[in-house]
Amino acid sequence: MMKVLAVCCVALLGGFVVQTSAQEKQALRLVRTIPLPGVTGRLDHMGVDLERKRLFVAAVTNNTLEVVDLAGAKVTNSLTGLKDTQDALYSGGDFNKLYVSSLDGHVRVFQGETFRLVDDFKVEPGPNRLFHDPTTHLIYFGYGGHSAGFDAYERVGILQSKRGAAHDRLVADMIAPTPRPGHLADIAMEDNGILLICDSLADLIYRFDTRKRELMESWPAKGDVSADLALDRARHRLFVGTRSPPEMNIYDSLSGKAIQSLPAPEAMDGVYYDARLKRVYMTGGRWYGTPDASPGWIYVYEQQDPDHYEVISRIKTRPGSGTSLLVPEFNTFYVASQAIGAQGAAILEFEPVP
Repeated sequence: MMKVLAVCCVALLGGFVVQTSAQEKQALRLVRTIPLPGVTGRLDHMGVDLERKRLFVAAVTNNTLEVVDLAGAKVTNSLTGLKDTQDALYSGGDFNKLYVSSLDGHVRVFQGETFRLVDDFKVEPGPNRLFHDPTTHLIYFGYGGHSAGFDAYERVGILQSKRGAAHDRLVADMIAPTPRPGHLADIAMEDNGILLICDSLADLIYRFDTRKRELMESWPAKGDVSADLALDRARHRLFVGTRSPPEMNIYDSLSGKAIQSLPAPEAMDGVYYDARLKRVYMTGGRWYGTPDASPGWIYVYEQQDPDHYEVISRIKTRPGSGTSLLVPEFNTFYVASQAIGAQGAAILEFEPVP
């Protein structure tokens, strides 16, 4: 009986069922559910403060950024005055700043403890994902394109972050030409400073040389809405999630060569690579306000070798649970689950199981 329970992995926690099929591994274990009181509508991307153990959750429809104390498992602050909040990035140490992007054309910088507004960079509409290069302390973000009404190009903004009270600077941008209106989404970086960005509308993968600050090349992504990606730097493998069809597509990040395609959850909105376990986590279940919300799922893929991967676990979560964040330093995988009907908004906290 104990063996059957371990294989089937049916866990009741936080008011919902997490399950995998009997033939699959228990790759993730639900640890707890953290409520987000009063938060309505779609949730988007998350950032983390490793030092103070805080999670920042972009509440798009709510027009807020929720600040979650992970030690106490509760919301301690809600930053208002935002519109269509997209992403959050915290820079700790001597920098102590919180960066927040919003689709209306703002990248705001807040002091990390008081959340006093330090800078407000007004750019073209469309700022989305934020990426920090710890080597140069440059912050990259895509904007423009479809959101700004441009048909043939979009931009990658570059912020130079400064320590403490010093003001950051918008130092440059890089142009990304598009065959049709696009929307730059997720970002990753190779060890040599090559920046990789996926376009969720034009369905392209871009490679930028950050030292020369110019586009090197781009290649077509398989499928439609290639919105999220993750990178295995050691093996130069790029994992890209698409929504139509729901797939995980694997590429050689140096050449753009397609390696493998695997099934993925519907309404995907998060892809992360776990270098310790050589696994990829992909979440799906983003809700668009339709009468029937897509079920929430986490698909876990395991690397057999650099050219071969397989689905080892499919974990059912909650509807509206598409967005996620892997924090290797905490050995934790967070899933943002929005409020739908009687279901309140919450953060689902999972622990990888070797």
